[in-house]
Amino acid sequence: GIISTMAVVTIVLQAFNKYHDGDFNVQSGYLYITIIYNFSVSLALYALFLFYFATKELLRPFEPVLKFLTIKAVIFLSFWQGMLLAILERCGVIPEAQIINGNMVGAGTVAAGYQNFIICIEMLFAAIALRYAFTCQVYREKKENAIVPVAPMQSISSGLKETMNPHDIVQDAIHNFSPTYQQYTQQSMQDSETKAQEQNGHVPSNPSSGHTSKIERAHV
Repeated sequence: GIISTMAVVTIVLQAFNKYHDGDFNVQSGYLYITIIYNFSVSLALYALFLFYFATKELLRPFEPVLKFLTIKAVIFLSFWQGMLLAILERCGVIPEAQIINGNMVGAGTVAAGYQNFIICIEMLFAAIALRYAFTCQVYREKKENAIVPVAPMQSISSGLKETMNPHDIVQDAIHNFSPTYQQYTQQSMQDSETKAQEQNGHVPSNPSSGHTSKIERAHV
């Protein structure tokens, strides 16, 4: 969405010589694109934290913390790392120009080179973390419990087909924004709070809160 749109805008601005990496001038497109990127990334990270705190009990069996950290760190930290290098370039910490193989290289190119080099090193540690975050144990158990063995090429093609198919995204969006589902979620949260109060020795003020709602009965 935003990333692809900003990529197209960046290409257009570069074509008109209005975009330069690390140029925070108000007449340059880099400043405004960086602000939009930063707002988008921060909002996405905030929404991710809200999602985790709302569903951490449901997700506890899947051990999601390391999975979230490894995947999102690659996306978010690399972005902020690039911003830090751009600021350092602007402050003069990174030289404006260097001579490499007899050619003059601008500070923006040098900063981009630092960014790429650091990311290459970070990906080594990210790969090790991913090894422990996404173990093969789940797929091994699934393969052992499979009644009919699936041919390797067939499983790869079917997996690729499922990845490219947006049907599940559309279905989830319709389901999550359905008024019935929202009411059901609110009722489930109220029941969870009532159960927690009962476990702590507090009697709920509403005696009817322990009864099954119509919405719950409709979903059973």
